[in-house]
Amino acid sequence: MFHALTGLAPIHGAAEGKARARLGQIKVQDPRLDNLEAIFGSKKKIPVELTVVDFAPNPKEQKEGAALDASLLPLIRDLEALLIVVPQFVGNRKELAAAIESIEGELVFADFDQTERRLERLKKERSGSDFERAALERVLKWLEEGKPLRMLEMTHQELQAFSSFGFLSRKPALVVVNCEVEAATAEITDSERETIRAHGLDVFRLAAAFESELWELDEAGQKEMLSAVGLDAPARDRLIAALYHHLGLITFYTAGEPEAHAWSLERGATALDAAGRIHTDIARGFIRAEVMGYEDFAELKSEAKVKEAGKFRLEGRDYVMRDGDIIHIRFKI
Repeated sequence: MFHALTGLAPIHGAAEGKARARLGQIKVQDPRLDNLEAIFGSKKKIPVELTVVDFAPNPKEQKEGAALDASLLPLIRDLEALLIVVPQFVGNRKELAAAIESIEGELVFADFDQTERRLERLKKERSGSDFERAALERVLKWLEEGKPLRMLEMTHQELQAFSSFGFLSRKPALVVVNCEVEAATAEITDSERETIRAHGLDVFRLAAAFESELWELDEAGQKEMLSAVGLDAPARDRLIAALYHHLGLITFYTAGEPEAHAWSLERGATALDAAGRIHTDIARGFIRAEVMGYEDFAELKSEAKVKEAGKFRLEGRDYVMRDGDIIHIRFKI
């Protein structure tokens, strides 16, 4: 699966320490960025990149019957999303609902243990605020019922209080079904869909063995091989789209002759957030944002014509960014 997504070989066998993790970059294929590069005549193009982390198992830490290697849990607290891979091959078909329940159960238990220990520490030291204790007790009660925290509505204040906790069952997760290529476009059953919804997950199917073979071919060969099995793009491109949707991300752009750059941003974020994404100094000295929509620019082919059409906007720091916005920040430090 790791090779199918990144073109890099996974870590084989057991490993410890830093050797346990291998990082691979996926460049997001973006036709809009390609078009901006062409229109501006940019010397450089910088797409959004996702980092995929592959962890080698440590058999010493794997408890009998456990769905996860317990020593992995601290390593994944800093990740933004999880890919839960479930094999469904003829002769090795794991039930989707059972696999999800098993893995989610361990994430929930890890969060329960962390929350319980924090509450005990607060009581023993008589520290922390009444708000934190009450919020932790609410979280603990929810976890006791075996439910993941991504399904618990939290206030902005609670989210801030728990920002350093790295709750595992709150992380967005995508279930990736690894199957034969003939089943890559199959529908999931109603019962599987019910389980997925109950956990706030999405599901994606791909044939990792088939996708791995694509890395050995040039672009023409890839298209031919994909067409032969009824697919229009490599799974990594479709998986990125699914992750973007599930994580609630949008793409905005900065573009000019030096470079055309794509940036990812959470949906609902402001122009000030976008400025900070580019550079913290730009956010600190924010004056205003000059914004035009990609569709308007692609149609009119120049900033001057966008201005003539009245579709060029000056926005303040609280402007809510839209997918496809092309932005230039005026700032002073």
